[in-house]
Parts: sequence; structure tokens; C-alpha cells
Amino acid sequence: MARRKDKPRLIPEQDKRICRAICLCQLTMVLSCVSIVYLSVAIYSPSLKAFKSGFELDPVMCQTVDRQMPNNCPWASCGEWCLTRTSGFCPQIHSVVRRNGTDIQLNNCTRVTNTSCAMIDLNRLNKFNCNNGTVCNNIRGVFNCSNGHCKNMSEFFLCHHKPDGPTINSAKDNTKLNGFFECHGVHCTKIRRPFSCDRYCSRITTANINTLIMHEDNVIAADCENAVAFNEARGKEHGVRIEPTEFWKEDDGNLLTNCATVTRESDNRITATDCLNGTLLEHDTLPAPYMNFTQFWAIYENSTRSVDPEQKFLPNQANLTIYSWKKLFINLEGCVNTLRGECKDFVARYGSDGDNNTAQSRYQCYYNKDTNVEFVVARYDLDKVYRELLVSLIVPIVLFVVSSISLCVITKSVKVGDDAKMRCVCAGDDSDDDVFGNVSSKQPDNVYDTDDDVVDLEQQSVAAGGMDTAPDTHEMVGSTKSLIPLSPAGDSGTSEQHFVQDEDDEKAAKCDVPEKPLVIL
Repeated sequence: MARRKDKPRLIPEQDKRICRAICLCQLTMVLSCVSIVYLSVAIYSPSLKAFKSGFELDPVMCQTVDRQMPNNCPWASCGEWCLTRTSGFCPQIHSVVRRNGTDIQLNNCTRVTNTSCAMIDLNRLNKFNCNNGTVCNNIRGVFNCSNGHCKNMSEFFLCHHKPDGPTINSAKDNTKLNGFFECHGVHCTKIRRPFSCDRYCSRITTANINTLIMHEDNVIAADCENAVAFNEARGKEHGVRIEPTEFWKEDDGNLLTNCATVTRESDNRITATDCLNGTLLEHDTLPAPYMNFTQFWAIYENSTRSVDPEQKFLPNQANLTIYSWKKLFINLEGCVNTLRGECKDFVARYGSDGDNNTAQSRYQCYYNKDTNVEFVVARYDLDKVYRELLVSLIVPIVLFVVSSISLCVITKSVKVGDDAKMRCVCAGDDSDDDVFGNVSSKQPDNVYDTDDDVVDLEQQSVAAGGMDTAPDTHEMVGSTKSLIPLSPAGDSGTSEQHFVQDEDDEKAAKCDVPEKPLVIL
């Protein structure tokens, strides 16, 4: 007889709700443990270091004075991953640390103009490959070359130079083009000595103006009536807020200053913050009606008449300086773990060191009064550190405790029966078996053995009883019910003989056939 296609499984199907609950609790416990190990490096240790750092809570002002990108990286202002040593991208930024300048307001300002002279992106320079035929036969100007590949600097810069090196033919000796050259056709003369270049910028309007404010790479020119201050500098100590105090009027001369932020109001007012290096010029000092940025930088650098001799308003930077040279770190660790390119954004924001008459990056920073601390940090917020530490402690610990308690409850409330099925003893089960897999007194609909030998046992039982019909499949397999005569007729001896024979057959069947678990369908 063929094997049944719908042969039932030996191990019964488990309750999916119990399995899912166990898996979820185990997964939560494992993830909680892993997060605690990771957060100990990313949050717990830096937080403890921040609480013990001793940095001042009140920010001061910093200006970048030097930026380097060395190949050898003993330290970096910002690293992308705190678990490994910084390599590759290695920005090193140094800053001057000082007190805040003066917050001012210029009143009744007219003829306001804003002239920009931003730094040129060197990647925008036109490139010439002198190794390719006659490409460099007709070039003119100052070029920065490397192995025959030259960039035209004269397109955006006015360079003050003197060619004093050998002359090279760019068509024949193109591989010798390394360094700075002044080229006229195929003849390029090397520039050996250092030289400076000024950016080509728009001209600054100077006609009928008395105020010039530098803001980043911009110059704001205006004709104002007077200026008032909202705070007073105290040298290296904290400044104090004061009532609006007039410190300049138009009759005093032309006002020059450098501010961190400049905002033009709608009612002919200009407000500026962190202003310093305020100087005065005579009214006829500025060239009219225009001047270029090179002239402006020279005039500003040579102006020595202070707005306030007592250095309370628009003071010189030297009077406010706390430290003239400190390393700048993005935070106390000098690294971040977000892997979102924060360090490149950090260098773009804090990395301008004033080369080529560009504006220095100006920003708030935090310092330690202990002179042995060699760095300042751009990010230092103990309240934020406390909140992050609190969340990183509560969330994984609570999840770990809840999942552990849940697993303990499951261990006590879920039992495994003799049929290898898990059952919850604290809730009713709809099955007909108890928690140990014992069959209840209710007669099942269909019962089958799990072995094909049962088929032979059925045939032997039918042959012994002399029955032509197959046994009722609704009866329990292996029972002696099918061997009892259906009719009570006949002599008692015959009945007794059949009954003895039935008992012998039943004993033989129990001895030959091993006991197997019954499966209820």
C-alpha cells in the first residue's frame, strides 16, 4: 500500500505567538547589550570627559590664523570616526582667542553699497595641456604649471612678479614646465622669487561716503550720521552691556571697522556685531570716486588713529586677545561619529586663514583658563551632553530590563508537553490535550498512526475476524473492537474460543508492533 501523501508531521506545529514573543525579547536583549557597549565609547566616555574638562561655559570669539593639511597626521581638528586614528583627510587649524568686540548701530545711513571680492576657486582656472601638440603656442600671462599642465592665473589675478629664471620653449621642452611662469607664446620664463597676486574685483564707491565696514570678503560703504554702541569692552575680561552710547559722528572723520555680521535695516539703519579695529581717516583721504580693494587694504592697514583712545568701543584686536595661538578642535574628542562628511563642512566654515587678503573665519569657541590646555573647541554644550547621556542610558537599560523580565515570565508560564509542543499554562488552550500532550476523553474525528506498518496490522485484524469490509477509519487504530463478533448467535464455546483467540492476537500485536504516539487530525 502506498505511503500517505498527507502524512502528518512528527513534531506538532508551535504556537506562533509564543515563538514571536521569545524571538522579539531575545533580539531586544542582544541589541540593548550591543548598544550599551557602543555608547560607552560614543557617549558615556566623552560625556564624562566633558563634565571634567573645566572649559568655560560662556563662549568667546576665535579667528583662524593658520590652516594646514599635512600628509603626516599626529593630530587633526576634525576626524570622521572616533574609534580609529585619523588618516587621509587631516585638517590642522590654529586660532587666536579673544573677547567679543562692540555691537554697534549706524543711524540715518544713505548711499549704501555692498562690494564683494570673494576668493577665487582655483579649480575654475583654465587649464592648458602643453604636452598636446601646439596647445600652448599662443598663451599669454602668468601660469602655474606641473609637468606640462598649466593653469592661467592672469584670468582672475593681477600678479606683482618679476620673471628671473630660465626661458623654456613650451613646444619643445614642455615637460620642464614645473612652477610659475610668465609666458608669451611658446616662450615661458620661470618666476623663482615669491610674489603676490590681487584678485580682480569690482571697484568700491567712495564718493560722498564716510563709513566703510568690512564683513567677510565684502565692503559696505555708506554715508551715516552717527554710531552708537551697546556694549563696552574691558580688555581680556568680560565686556558689559550698556545703554546705547554714541561714540562717533560724521564730523569726526571717515569710520573704518571690521565686523562679524552686518545687517541693513529698513529705516536707514545698519546694525553690526563684534566690531573691532575701528580707525578714523580725514575726509579727503579716500580716493574718489572709486578705489580698488588693493588700495582699500593698504589704507586700512596704515590707518592708526583709533576711534576710542580708551579702547572701550571698536577696540584693537590685540587688546582683546586671550591666547594668540591655540589648536582648534570640533569638540573635546576632535572627531565625530556621524559619517556624514561633517569634517569637510567644518573646514569650509572654520578653515579660512586670511591668505591672499581674504577674510579670516570668525566664530564662537570655548576655552579653558588653564594655560596647559593646548586647544579650544567649537562645540561645547553641557546641557546637550547631559540630555544625550540621559537618553542613551535610559533607553537601552529599560529595554534590557523589560526584555529580561519578559523572558523570565515566558520561562515560568510556557511549558513543553510530551508531544514537544509549547503551551501557555496561564491561559486556556483550545486543543484537546493537556499541557503534557495527554489525549483527553473526547473521541477524535480521525486518528492515524505515523508508520506504514499499521496497514499490515489492519489487514491481519480483518483476516482474523473473517470480515470482508475494511475497518472503520473513524475507530482507533490497533483496537480490538473490529475483532469482536457482530452477532451474539452461536454456542458459548465458540464465542469463548473466539474471545481467547482475540486476546492472543491482541497480545501478539502489542508485542510485535512498537508503541507509537497517536496523531489527531
